[in-house]
Amino acid sequence: MIYLDYAATTPMYPGAIEQYRLAAEQAYGNSSSLHDIGNRAAQILERARTQLLALLGQTDGNIVFTGSGSEANYIAIQHLLRQSQKTTVLTLACEHDSVLLPLERLASNTILLPLLPNGSFDWTYFKTACTDEVGVVSIQHVNSDTGFIFPVEEIAQFCQARGILFHCDGVQGFLKHPLSIDSFDAYTCSSHKVYGPKGLGAVYLRRPLFSPYYAAHHELGIRPGTVDIPGIVAFLTACEHYQSENPRFQAASQKFRGMLQKRLPHASYHIVESPHQLASICAIHTKRMDGQFVLLALNRAGIAVSAGSACRAGENGPNSTLRAIQYDETAAHGLIRLSFGLHTTKEEVERCIDFLCTLDI
Repeated sequence: MIYLDYAATTPMYPGAIEQYRLAAEQAYGNSSSLHDIGNRAAQILERARTQLLALLGQTDGNIVFTGSGSEANYIAIQHLLRQSQKTTVLTLACEHDSVLLPLERLASNTILLPLLPNGSFDWTYFKTACTDEVGVVSIQHVNSDTGFIFPVEEIAQFCQARGILFHCDGVQGFLKHPLSIDSFDAYTCSSHKVYGPKGLGAVYLRRPLFSPYYAAHHELGIRPGTVDIPGIVAFLTACEHYQSENPRFQAASQKFRGMLQKRLPHASYHIVESPHQLASICAIHTKRMDGQFVLLALNRAGIAVSAGSACRAGENGPNSTLRAIQYDETAAHGLIRLSFGLHTTKEEVERCIDFLCTLDI
């Protein structure tokens, strides 16, 4: 089967699998134990924190390893809401549910920011919404449905100058697009998006304060549970590999986008993109067909794509990102997402295009 759903998850890098095996055999101790075997695991853990800080271009701040990118977002949001004395949060209407749902439950007042029709960040709306009551802003780096890239560095600097705490969900953009987090208060990422193991994420916190669960002895007292040392070793191994491959990968992805733009019939398909676009995520508006119908037809043809974020798979509602760029509710049902991986080939993309063209007949 042809796999074109790498924004949902990636297969583990073989080198990461091997490092996982070695760590599981040789560093099996509990990193909180006081004996030498536990101390060895603790040393590996601290080295991994330093490595991830370096990947993020930081020397200060704290790295907490979590069970997923979603949990990392939850911890980050809890921290910033607790730190801020103000009641209002600003976030995008097209944010991931792991941001929107905690805010719905925890924040006193959440304002959902729209996008401009071309997918760009609406600075005018944002600056107007940034009143004295705003204490936290949470903006994703890259949108998982479309690959839109948002100016999070500039947004963070704007917030910092006004004493507003800033969180960035970096899960979809981590290592894929250059980023400085110098002005961020919290940043989150996920292992399985970059060919690491599933069930592992991380949150960068400039100032960790408390556990959102209960008093914990692991992960700087913030997250309970025995730390997955082999998984963390595999995650960092995958990061190094992905970082070295990404320039070639994004260049290849740009060529794949060009193939889609050139060959797909414009009467039936429209590639949804913004002026600031991650090449490896290609959202296609299926003008005449429901997105899930196209997805299932592709699946029967042996081609795996998605209709947006995997966390909303199976829901047949309008796509929130298309709604944010002012598609009406009916039109917003028509989305499929192709996302490319390190080993996606021209032939695989051509087969997908060929099938979409026959589906249009």
